[in-house]
Amino acid sequence: MKAFVLSLLAALAVTTASAAVTGDVNGDGAVTSVDVTVLYNYLLNGDNTFLATSDVDGDGSITGADITVIYNILLGDNEPAPEFLDFTVNGVSFRMIYVQGGTFIMGNDAIESESPAHSVTLTDYYMAETECTQALWKALYPDYSYFAEQGDLKPCNGQWYSEVLQFVAALNDYLHASGALAAERNFMLPTEAQWEWAARGGVKSKGYTYAGSNDINEVAWCATNSNYVVHEVKLKAPNELGLYDMSGNAFEATTDNFSVNYSWASDGEVDPTGSPTASAYGLTRRGGSCTQGAARCTVTKRDFNDVEMNGGASEDMSFRLILK
Repeated sequence: MKAFVLSLLAALAVTTASAAVTGDVNGDGAVTSVDVTVLYNYLLNGDNTFLATSDVDGDGSITGADITVIYNILLGDNEPAPEFLDFTVNGVSFRMIYVQGGTFIMGNDAIESESPAHSVTLTDYYMAETECTQALWKALYPDYSYFAEQGDLKPCNGQWYSEVLQFVAALNDYLHASGALAAERNFMLPTEAQWEWAARGGVKSKGYTYAGSNDINEVAWCATNSNYVVHEVKLKAPNELGLYDMSGNAFEATTDNFSVNYSWASDGEVDPTGSPTASAYGLTRRGGSCTQGAARCTVTKRDFNDVEMNGGASEDMSFRLILK
């Protein structure tokens, strides 16, 4: 049996959090009238000191529309969420990417296990830029030594599902205690719907087959290019939201009971949590892995994680955090 040392007597992790603030043109951490002045100076006088941060609305140009966005923020109208949140645990940083909610058609009617395709609506959340790395795991539990394939920048792999849940709970405890995470917010594993929406690219989706491309070699480590081993994160291109390795590299755990198809689902559900019936197959995992062919690495492909048989552990199995 694997040794699993979760020492809650370890010193509290030193944590920090930071965010990119939309409208903070001058980079002082706040949106104020100074940011309006900076934009006026650019438009009237050509002062490009803050050129890189002046395109507030992200349309590729700097115009009066950018000033309007800042005015709306100052007036409290439609203040946007930070595009990302950074956290640091004992010197190991990880980034959470903002995923704007929306309505989409989940599944694929062309494949039985992915059908029927159905409408799902999700509220906003943040999703980890990468699969949880071994470095982050060891930042909390430095005495933990079992990874099927070792490497600080490789995804965690080979952990039991119960171990993953303990890690997530401990991460929340540490971040809450340090003040880096508000008490009402928590890290967790994604639902199947949250995973698929993010893999598709959310509101920025371009309809790709894989997470970020129709060419699997651009975005995924799979059976044809990986030598059947898990690779370090962020070596392939990200998807439309800036999320890496959602296709291939390592399977990613979800919280949903696996079902042979979506026969239980109904159109229009908001933040669905999967099949209400526990399955002999265990929980759903998504994304494919370094051992799988291209057909198993699509944004709609579903697979199961047999918790009863092997604790949910496999050498190409990992997880990705969300924040609500």
